[in-house]
Amino acid sequence: MNLEKLKNNLDSTEVVEEVIILSKKVFGKCSDDVRNVVEMFITKSYLMGKKNMTKVIED
Repeated sequence: MNLEKLKNNLDSTEVVEEVIILSKKVFGKCSDDVRNVVEMFITKSYLMGKKNMTKVIED
């Protein structure tokens, strides 16, 4: 796996859905469980960041 290329692709993504699609490409040959766990982590991280950003703006 070319980690530099992966990092560049990840840096160029603009929405969470693109990150999920990229993770499916990277983990495509893995089990559905692995892909589901990765998607859960991405989604949870996004939601936590969004919640924290809202909290900072409100303060």
